[in-house]
Amino acid sequence: MQLRPIEIDVDVYRFLESRRTSFTQSHNDILRAVAGLKSTASAPQNSTGNGSDHGGWSWKGVTLPNGTKLRMSYNGQTHSGEIVQGAWHVGGAIYRTPSAAAGGVARSKKGTPVSLDGWGYWEIKKPDSDRWIPIEKLRK
Repeated sequence: MQLRPIEIDVDVYRFLESRRTSFTQSHNDILRAVAGLKSTASAPQNSTGNGSDHGGWSWKGVTLPNGTKLRMSYNGQTHSGEIVQGAWHVGGAIYRTPSAAAGGVARSKKGTPVSLDGWGYWEIKKPDSDRWIPIEKLRK
């Protein structure tokens, strides 16, 4: 079967990214899940082989273990979340990057979505720490 590319706008892209549950999940996998169709991809496996115990989140040289607390302030609102099964769980949605999470929860004064570089907004507190650290300070 020959696949054809489809065009989507930025709002549809953000919707797809907000539903991502793993780094290996394709947009097609996300659409199949939203549509209630059976998955054609195999779930990512970990060392135990059951796919349910991700070691944490890792992106651009930064690794955050599961249980890491997340917080971000923007436009007078504070948003919080946690790293769960290797993904950012914030505001009832799942994200794979700080910027996707920031764009998913932050709103302008008019209430419209904004596009943010999340590395400059999020702070983290690892499970074994009592200190909040700006995530941008962890980048190499």
